[in-house]
Amino acid sequence: MKTYETERLILKPTDLEDAEFILQLLNSESFIKYIGERNVRTIEEAENYIRNRCFPQFERLGYGSFTVILKEDSSKMGTCGVYARENTDNAPDIGFAFLPEYYGLGYGVEAARVIADFARINFG
Repeated sequence: MKTYETERLILKPTDLEDAEFILQLLNSESFIKYIGERNVRTIEEAENYIRNRCFPQFERLGYGSFTVILKEDSSKMGTCGVYARENTDNAPDIGFAFLPEYYGLGYGVEAARVIADFARINFG
């Protein structure tokens, strides 16, 4: 999968090197409140989450979760991607989640625009 860039961000397909970050994100209070509890408590469980939730969508559908990285300091700050969700008859949609310290700075919109272009160009 390709990596995408904006003026401030890098979006790369989520992979096993992101396990520590994914563990932190999935256990943030706002993720649990607004997206849902994933019951991922260890690095190993985060790696399994990536293997079982992220990789299959890319392999099967050609899209999935991208880790969003701040160019300024290489901080992993969130995820954004196209997701096929069970509760939407597998109709794909764009979703994102960020650590709270990155809220309100326009990163979600910036990342979602890249993902929307990716989806439009590759999947119509």
